[in-house]
Amino acid sequence: MFYQLRLAETKDKDAIEAFLKEAGTSHKGIEVNHGQFIMMEDSQKKIVACLGMEEFEKKKGLLRSLVVSDKLSQGHIVSLFQSMQVLCEKREIHTLYVIANKRTSMDFLEVLGFKQLENVPNELYESEHVSESLKTKGAVLMVKTSA
Repeated sequence: MFYQLRLAETKDKDAIEAFLKEAGTSHKGIEVNHGQFIMMEDSQKKIVACLGMEEFEKKKGLLRSLVVSDKLSQGHIVSLFQSMQVLCEKREIHTLYVIANKRTSMDFLEVLGFKQLENVPNELYESEHVSESLKTKGAVLMVKTSA
């Protein structure tokens, strides 16, 4: 199966929202951040994966709304994260946060260079997504810093 990665556009908002709702993932705030979503589509232009990034002051961002179809391999997920890394570099975002709530997710994120944080940085308290996500049982905040 052929898959294509691309940056979401304004016209993709409803499709992303529906994809996130179907997966039972929070879609709050995507109308503000739609330009900061990377999506993967199949050959019929159906979304099979997405990853969003909520931007904060001081060159920081929060990865959010990661949803991946069970059709995809780990290599596809790595490509999704690598594409987000390129987007962050272009936007000069040097610190990325992510909230994981499964051990397998944490292990995968550690391989990608993320480390677990004990305390929530002040700038993340403003995010409704962070507040809600950290209430999930087993939720852990992780960070990755570049250059």
